[in-house]
Amino acid sequence: MRVYVDTSVLVAAHTREPHTALAQTWLAEQSGSDLIIATWALVECDSALAIKRRRGELDEASQIAASADIEHFAKRFAPFVTAQESDHQRAQELCRQASSGLRAGDALHLAVALRLETTHIATLDKVLSDNAVKHGMTRAITMPT
Repeated sequence: MRVYVDTSVLVAAHTREPHTALAQTWLAEQSGSDLIIATWALVECDSALAIKRRRGELDEASQIAASADIEHFAKRFAPFVTAQESDHQRAQELCRQASSGLRAGDALHLAVALRLETTHIATLDKVLSDNAVKHGMTRAITMPT
Protein backbone atom coordinates (compact mmCIF):
# COMPACT_ATOMS: atom_id res chain seq x y z
CA MET A 1 0.00 0.00 0.00
CA ARG A 2 1.49 3.33 -1.12
CA VAL A 3 0.19 6.16 1.06
CA TYR A 4 0.65 9.85 0.35
CA VAL A 5 0.77 11.67 3.71
CA ASP A 6 -0.64 15.20 3.74
CA THR A 7 0.45 18.11 5.90
CA SER A 8 -2.70 17.94 8.03
CA VAL A 9 -1.74 14.53 9.43
CA LEU A 10 1.83 15.56 10.23
CA VAL A 11 0.84 18.78 12.00
CA ALA A 12 -1.98 17.13 13.95
CA ALA A 13 0.34 14.35 15.10
CA HIS A 14 2.92 16.81 16.43
CA THR A 15 0.71 19.51 17.97
CA ARG A 16 -2.51 19.62 19.97
CA GLU A 17 -5.50 19.55 17.66
CA PRO A 18 -8.93 17.90 17.72
CA HIS A 19 -7.61 14.94 15.71
CA THR A 20 -4.17 14.58 17.29
CA ALA A 21 -4.91 11.16 18.78
CA LEU A 22 -6.26 9.90 15.45
CA ALA A 23 -3.17 11.14 13.56
CA GLN A 24 -0.74 9.76 16.14
CA THR A 25 -2.44 6.37 16.27
CA TRP A 26 -2.58 6.10 12.48
CA LEU A 27 1.09 7.04 12.06
CA ALA A 28 2.14 4.58 14.78
CA GLU A 29 0.38 1.76 12.89
CA GLN A 30 2.21 2.43 9.60
CA SER A 31 5.42 0.46 10.12
CA GLY A 32 4.83 -1.73 7.06
CA SER A 33 3.37 0.90 4.76
CA ASP A 34 5.10 2.70 1.94
CA LEU A 35 4.62 6.31 3.05
CA ILE A 36 5.29 9.22 0.71
CA ILE A 37 5.82 12.80 1.81
CA ALA A 38 6.44 15.70 -0.55
CA THR A 39 8.99 18.35 0.32
CA TRP A 40 6.08 20.75 -0.20
CA ALA A 41 4.45 19.24 2.90
CA LEU A 42 7.40 20.34 5.03
CA VAL A 43 6.97 23.92 3.79
CA GLU A 44 3.28 23.75 4.64
CA CYS A 45 4.05 22.25 8.06
CA ASP A 46 6.35 25.12 8.95
CA SER A 47 3.72 27.58 7.72
CA ALA A 48 1.02 25.91 9.84
CA LEU A 49 3.29 25.89 12.89
CA ALA A 50 4.08 29.59 12.41
CA ILE A 51 0.36 30.34 12.18
CA LYS A 52 -0.19 28.44 15.43
CA ARG A 53 2.58 30.48 17.02
CA ARG A 54 1.07 33.78 15.86
CA ARG A 55 -2.29 32.70 17.28
CA GLY A 56 -0.66 31.89 20.61
CA GLU A 57 -1.32 28.15 20.28
CA LEU A 58 2.42 27.37 20.40
CA ASP A 59 5.36 29.06 22.04
CA GLU A 60 8.68 29.37 20.21
CA ALA A 61 10.19 26.25 21.76
CA SER A 62 7.13 24.16 20.88
CA GLN A 63 7.14 25.46 17.30
CA ILE A 64 10.82 24.59 16.85
CA ALA A 65 10.38 21.18 18.47
CA ALA A 66 7.32 20.29 16.36
CA SER A 67 9.11 21.33 13.17
CA ALA A 68 12.17 19.23 14.05
CA ASP A 69 9.99 16.25 15.03
CA ILE A 70 8.06 16.39 11.75
CA GLU A 71 11.25 16.58 9.71
CA HIS A 72 12.82 13.73 11.71
CA PHE A 73 9.73 11.57 11.21
CA ALA A 74 9.65 12.30 7.49
CA LYS A 75 13.34 11.54 6.99
CA ARG A 76 13.06 8.30 8.95
CA PHE A 77 9.84 6.83 7.58
CA ALA A 78 9.21 8.24 4.11
CA PRO A 79 11.15 9.17 1.01
CA PHE A 80 10.92 12.82 0.10
CA VAL A 81 9.50 13.59 -3.31
CA THR A 82 9.68 16.94 -5.02
CA ALA A 83 6.94 18.44 -7.13
CA GLN A 84 7.76 18.57 -10.82
CA GLU A 85 6.66 21.10 -13.40
CA SER A 86 4.01 18.64 -14.58
CA ASP A 87 2.63 18.52 -11.03
CA HIS A 88 2.25 22.30 -10.99
CA GLN A 89 0.42 22.14 -14.31
CA ARG A 90 -1.87 19.37 -13.06
CA ALA A 91 -2.53 21.30 -9.85
CA GLN A 92 -3.47 24.33 -11.91
CA GLU A 93 -5.93 22.20 -13.90
CA LEU A 94 -7.39 20.82 -10.67
CA CYS A 95 -7.83 24.35 -9.27
CA ARG A 96 -9.65 25.46 -12.43
CA GLN A 97 -12.40 23.00 -11.56
CA ALA A 98 -14.34 25.29 -9.24
CA SER A 99 -16.56 22.45 -8.06
CA SER A 100 -13.51 20.62 -6.65
CA GLY A 101 -13.13 23.19 -3.88
CA LEU A 102 -9.37 22.57 -3.91
CA ARG A 103 -6.96 25.25 -2.76
CA ALA A 104 -3.60 25.54 -4.48
CA GLY A 105 -1.55 23.69 -1.87
CA ASP A 106 -3.95 20.76 -1.69
CA ALA A 107 -4.18 20.60 -5.48
CA LEU A 108 -0.38 20.31 -5.59
CA HIS A 109 -0.47 17.48 -3.04
CA LEU A 110 -3.08 15.67 -5.10
CA ALA A 111 -1.16 16.20 -8.35
CA VAL A 112 2.02 14.73 -6.84
CA ALA A 113 0.10 11.78 -5.38
CA LEU A 114 -1.54 11.08 -8.73
CA ARG A 115 1.75 11.25 -10.62
CA LEU A 116 3.28 8.78 -8.19
CA GLU A 117 0.25 6.52 -8.56
CA THR A 118 -0.26 6.29 -4.82
CA THR A 119 -3.15 4.05 -3.87
CA HIS A 120 -4.10 5.78 -0.61
CA ILE A 121 -4.16 9.27 0.83
CA ALA A 122 -3.72 10.13 4.49
CA THR A 123 -5.29 13.51 5.16
CA LEU A 124 -7.56 15.14 7.69
CA ASP A 125 -8.81 17.55 5.03
CA LYS A 126 -12.23 16.53 3.73
CA VAL A 127 -11.98 18.45 0.44
CA LEU A 128 -8.62 16.92 -0.41
CA SER A 129 -9.81 13.48 0.69
CA ASP A 130 -12.98 13.68 -1.40
CA ASN A 131 -11.02 14.80 -4.48
CA ALA A 132 -8.47 12.00 -4.04
CA VAL A 133 -11.28 9.46 -3.90
CA LYS A 134 -12.78 10.93 -7.10
CA HIS A 135 -9.41 10.25 -8.74
CA GLY A 136 -9.36 6.61 -7.64
CA MET A 137 -7.44 6.79 -4.38
CA THR A 138 -8.59 5.26 -1.10
CA ARG A 139 -8.79 7.11 2.20
CA ALA A 140 -6.13 5.82 4.58
CA ILE A 141 -7.69 7.63 7.54
CA THR A 142 -11.38 7.56 8.34
CA MET A 143 -12.48 10.71 10.06
CA PRO A 144 -14.97 10.34 12.89
CA THR A 145 -18.40 11.75 12.10
